[in-house]
Amino acid sequence: MPELSLGGARISYADSGGGEPLLFLHGWIGSGALWNLMAPWLSERFRVIVPDLPGHGDSGIPAGFSFDLDAFSRFIEEMRTELELPSLTLVGHSMGGSISMYYAGRYPGGVERLVLIDSPASRKALMWPSRLPCAERLLGLIYPLWGPGIVTRLIKSSVRHPGSLPPDFLDGAVAQACLLKKEALVGTTRTIRSLDLDGEVAGIKVPVLLIHGDRDPSVKPSESGRLQGLLPGARLHVIPDCGHCPNYEYPDRVVELVEEFMASGV
Repeated sequence: MPELSLGGARISYADSGGGEPLLFLHGWIGSGALWNLMAPWLSERFRVIVPDLPGHGDSGIPAGFSFDLDAFSRFIEEMRTELELPSLTLVGHSMGGSISMYYAGRYPGGVERLVLIDSPASRKALMWPSRLPCAERLLGLIYPLWGPGIVTRLIKSSVRHPGSLPPDFLDGAVAQACLLKKEALVGTTRTIRSLDLDGEVAGIKVPVLLIHGDRDPSVKPSESGRLQGLLPGARLHVIPDCGHCPNYEYPDRVVELVEEFMASGV
């Protein structure tokens, strides 16, 4: 995999295909491996760029990185500049979609389109377990136990039919998530629990595709409907019998929706 050096840290990413660039941003505790069921198909038509966010997977932590939305947005902008991309389409899942919304509000010139998959803009959209007091402190205390057992349970709990996940995909996703740094776990948990992005959302002028699983146990499905109301012209597709992760529960359907959206010309 290619690498970049940003803020003194090694950033790992995959870069495949050619054409219009799509930058994929994974969610909480994840890595770029969570896009492995979609990236090969989309790279036949587009340039597909899939980083491990700082502190996740094989990526290090840039000096002074704070794991808030401002830091992640600066990271995307630095990556876009280093790769000499005039602009790009951001495809974000969950926390990756929250980062995408913030980036689009702060760096409007760098974005052509947004694809937001089960993505919260407000902490009120999170299901109750994510709103428990002191969650980030608790996760910091149990971090020494972080490993395949905990990670596998977390990934499986986010989907409707965990038995349908390809074993190779699940093994790779778990292995990469096990590399998560403690600072990233605690910092991103704090960031998600304080989300308040309606101001940034109001400033988004680019075309937006919203995708949401109708049985999402993490982010209320009504959140994407609420975002559609805040984003005139946004398209919303609700996927039946789907949990929090359409990108690996129904990758074929999500690929189809992304290709249709990119071909629409809006």
